[in-house]
Amino acid sequence: MRILMISSEVETFARTGGLGDAVLGLSRALAHLGHDVCIVTPLYGVTPIPQRHRWWMERVPVRVGWGPRDVRDCGVCEVPIEGGQGGGSLRVCLLAEDYLFGGRQGIYGDAAGSFGDNGLRFATLSRGALEVAARLWPDGFDVIHAHDWHAALAIVYARTTMGEYWQRKPSVFTIHNLAYQGVFGVDALDRFAIPHDLFHGGCLEQDGHVNLLKGATALCDLATTVSPTYAREIQRRGHGFYLEGFLRAHSGKLLGIANGIDAERFDPSTEGGIAQRYDASTVAPGKWACKQALVAELGLDWPDAPLFACVSRLTEQKGVDLLVHCVGALVERGARVVLIGKGDAQQEDMLRHVAVRYPGYVSARIAFDPALATRVYAGADFVVVPSRFEPCGLTQLYAMRFGAIPVVTDVGGLHDTVEPANLARGSGTGFVARSPTVVDLLVALEDAISAFLGRNAFQELRQRAMARDSSWVTAGRAYVDDVYRRLGAS
Repeated sequence: MRILMISSEVETFARTGGLGDAVLGLSRALAHLGHDVCIVTPLYGVTPIPQRHRWWMERVPVRVGWGPRDVRDCGVCEVPIEGGQGGGSLRVCLLAEDYLFGGRQGIYGDAAGSFGDNGLRFATLSRGALEVAARLWPDGFDVIHAHDWHAALAIVYARTTMGEYWQRKPSVFTIHNLAYQGVFGVDALDRFAIPHDLFHGGCLEQDGHVNLLKGATALCDLATTVSPTYAREIQRRGHGFYLEGFLRAHSGKLLGIANGIDAERFDPSTEGGIAQRYDASTVAPGKWACKQALVAELGLDWPDAPLFACVSRLTEQKGVDLLVHCVGALVERGARVVLIGKGDAQQEDMLRHVAVRYPGYVSARIAFDPALATRVYAGADFVVVPSRFEPCGLTQLYAMRFGAIPVVTDVGGLHDTVEPANLARGSGTGFVARSPTVVDLLVALEDAISAFLGRNAFQELRQRAMARDSSWVTAGRAYVDDVYRRLGAS
């Protein structure tokens, strides 16, 4: 099967969060399952080009707009990633257009704010990806798989403006986070070459604006979300960002499949950046060494006390403020707390202030630092994910892989991936707050501290968490069997 992936982010090239991880992880899993996958993503100014690459000899004309001059000649830098064990392949095609992508030090914006031409930039990605696929596979391919609003117009163009061949092509649209929908003024119809007859409430129109995510969901063959619970949540009032009625109308083609992680990349038995490697059988001494190194690095006092950590983007969605309100209670119980994140300026200040208030007990780092995050997963006893809503979440999966017990709210993908612990019965993988509130989060944190004090049961809990299958291969098989083949792809 030949699969075209389209995404604004891809891990190792450019990303701001879980979207890039998910796209590369799924694509690798599909390649290992024997399929041929091409990811098309922009060549940003911040994108590193690997040593193994080749530039296409011919540039690719990309039409965005109706006028004779609304055509951009884009370069293509092709990067082979790896071959699949079952005979598959994976490559990334970087779409190069210096004016739109290459000359900027950011993906969606910079220190001055979001780029004002993001609509044009990602319309170019959407149309350009289809043109790349046509040249890469001149004898045809099987599935278009577009991710989030940045790639939504690929579905729209394939269905409406590129001819009968493209109209018949099976298409999948994945919603990673419904909070971001790609909403523009009505003038976007002409600027992005969108047929005007699509501008109605059943497709692209939303409160007098053009909503790209809505249009792609209406026109695709199947829409997926990144967890089953999130697929249900977004159809409920208050959770669907004003699209809940529309999504209920399309519930027959809405499917939730939980994200995975790269189990080979996130493996404490092979990770070279931690103080001591370990596996499930050596987790106790291994994490002890990593914990000692982490508290020394972050300037915390060293007691034999539970160490809670939070590694997150700092946005209202992620609920880090809920955890900050709990820090005083954790400190009173003798716990230590590590807060790592970057994002909203007010929340960054909030982290700095709580660290100053509790020196030696709380450490805050305002940073997006994957290497530090890995050391935190290896050294922490608990990783807290207090999201107000969470499409899937990867942090809790990374934490379990490293034997750090997740403390999460009972929303979205957190509900699907963390089983509530019952130490008496020897079951579960983490602690779950019933709702994203300070009171319920405090209850879950107290349960976690009690578990930490029960040494033998806590070690068994760690081993269960590490044994959980969070690999992308499981999700990849679900996409092949429940999505692509359901659409008739072979």
